[in-house]
Amino acid sequence: MKHNLFPLQNIYFGMLQKIIRFIGLFILVVIGGYLTHKTIANQVFSSQNIDIINLSYIFNAGFTFLFTVTIILLSKKYKDQIGFIFLVGSFVKTGIFLALIKLNNIEINKNVFLDFFIPYLICLILEVYYVSKILKSVK
Repeated sequence: MKHNLFPLQNIYFGMLQKIIRFIGLFILVVIGGYLTHKTIANQVFSSQNIDIINLSYIFNAGFTFLFTVTIILLSKKYKDQIGFIFLVGSFVKTGIFLALIKLNNIEINKNVFLDFFIPYLICLILEVYYVSKILKSVK
């Protein structure tokens, strides 16, 4: 029977693998979504809301990256609470985003709603996909 002398090393290696896979998927999805969104906004809509699109992607991508990596790191220790952590994080993300909009006096009307909502939706789908993978592997 083979004994593993370094069980923690395997745990950390597994987490590192999950984080690296997430980073690859994150870069592909978020940058692909951003470039597609920006191209469509410029060509089809002649959008003057590029600053709003940039702010929305920076905020959503930054929060999604930090939040999902944190969930990966906590997944072994708090495996039964991952779903609740995800829900709380989603509410916090929405609250911070709304606070930033209010503090910067940004008005969300019909013309710029999609500029905010599309990056949020892309990042939310990525979060849900990855957290569901974590929940499946933990059970």
